[in-house]
Amino acid sequence: MVTERSAGGHPDHRVTEQTVLVVDDDEDLADTCRYWLDGERFAVETAYGGEEALDRLDDSVDVVLLDRRMPTVSGDDVLDEIRARDIDCRVAMMTAVEPDTDIVDMPFDAYLVKPVTETEVKETVEELLFRSSFESEVREYFALESTEAVLESREVDELREPDALDELRSRLDTVRAEHEAAIRNRERQLDRLSRVNGLIRDIDRALIDARTRDDIEQTVCDAVANAHEAAYVLRRTAAGGLRCTAQTGFDCEPSAVDHSFVDAVFDATDPDDVYVFDDISAAHRDAVFGDRADDVGDVSGLCVPIAYQGTLYGVLAVYDERGEFDDESASLFSDLGATVANGINAAESKRLLNGDSVVELEFRVGADADVLAALSADAGCDISLDGVAQVGDGVTCFVTVGGVSASDVVEKAVTYDEITKVRIVTDGTDESVLEVRIDEASLLLTAIDHGASIEALALSNGSGSLALHVAADADHGALVEAVSGSAPNVSVVAKREVEQTAQSTESFRHELDGKLTDRQKTVLETSLVSGYFEWPRGSTAEEVADSLGISPPTLHEHLRAAERKLIETYFEELNPAPADD
Repeated sequence: MVTERSAGGHPDHRVTEQTVLVVDDDEDLADTCRYWLDGERFAVETAYGGEEALDRLDDSVDVVLLDRRMPTVSGDDVLDEIRARDIDCRVAMMTAVEPDTDIVDMPFDAYLVKPVTETEVKETVEELLFRSSFESEVREYFALESTEAVLESREVDELREPDALDELRSRLDTVRAEHEAAIRNRERQLDRLSRVNGLIRDIDRALIDARTRDDIEQTVCDAVANAHEAAYVLRRTAAGGLRCTAQTGFDCEPSAVDHSFVDAVFDATDPDDVYVFDDISAAHRDAVFGDRADDVGDVSGLCVPIAYQGTLYGVLAVYDERGEFDDESASLFSDLGATVANGINAAESKRLLNGDSVVELEFRVGADADVLAALSADAGCDISLDGVAQVGDGVTCFVTVGGVSASDVVEKAVTYDEITKVRIVTDGTDESVLEVRIDEASLLLTAIDHGASIEALALSNGSGSLALHVAADADHGALVEAVSGSAPNVSVVAKREVEQTAQSTESFRHELDGKLTDRQKTVLETSLVSGYFEWPRGSTAEEVADSLGISPPTLHEHLRAAERKLIETYFEELNPAPADD
């Protein structure tokens, strides 16, 4: 049986509305924890002290990382107030206070002893968010177990009241006896959560070293199969078939496996849907495991979409004999699929940037093909794209407009639902530059999502051309199909290979040296070696300025000038001026 599991449909799934509040009067540590947790699928906030925490706390907070020793309002006071207000959130004490039996009756859920590591903080938050879905008695059990674990790190004869630890263990035994089945079920779920999150972190680290899409897919298969039984990646070919591009844990060629079950993923309207298949046929199991099939017994599995910003790169199939895949597994593996797809997108973009030659695809664009084309027709103007950046689910474009005044174009632009922001950057007599934010589907976003770079977009009264650059060995057919099929009146008219002008590292440095003053180079180098550009910073701007014998405003002035020249030189290399005829 194949069951669709939507990543967003499960009530326990971590969503962006979940909020983690870090409370610590040590601002650097609070900011560091926020930095560690940023990028996870929850919002992170900080409060630099107990009073600030009490002002922020309400029912929207899901997890609190709480320091105990804080002036004026201590962490213990904040914890008491949380429970007095009946705020339903999980609390992890995060403190340098050595635990003693005074914590036995404190209503926290976990206790971390400083110094803490990034892994400890992440794992604690992930587990506490998951524990929020537990029954209250089961939550109490795990909270008591956390207290017991931290007290067991102390010598018994060093505890203030050794008998309190025995009483705690007795309470644990009583609660477990009363709720044995529920606790055992939740323990299995927590173990699964820990293993999958550990797998995701292992893959995150491995992706750093992977250079190509093939490397990434094989790395993922190796890591997943190490935690489960077998894994492989399938891509859809231009002819509509399926091709296995990576595998681990098979005793045969994956081509012998019945892949029909993955069609549901490729044909799904929502690329985030994960599919669980839990009654694999004997023939299917024999094809996967060969001579080991009788030993592994019943097998279940997942079909995980490798999707990024609406682009489906392929499907990861995972097999396990323990039958552990459920809604929570589907949610966690959905995160994994997005991580892998993000890595593939980055690798494809890097290969495009570094290749000696690229393929240029030119498309003809009509008035109803894109909101910029429609705006060009509506305003009766010329529009050319100067730069574009993907921002969230949309794009921010900087465009030059000509033929009409900038204010006339803005007046037309604000009438389009797709355009959520427009402003005049420069207002000239003949030409003006506008910033336009598009938050819905567009030609540009489709191209970017498929690994292309936007080389040019030129429109006049609603029609014109779009030029894209893609890596020479990319799937050009899939890109043409995606862009042409994303809107009416878009058709490919040319495909050509073009050489990329490459500048050596030495010539780049020579050109940059010619632009930077000696003082700017000194400021840049000193800021770098002092850790100013790291996060958290090794040195503040005031400390760097003091080491150079200049004022902080002067430091910032030199830094801004040097950074501007560095960035300008870099982008001049990416977009060199055309050679004179």
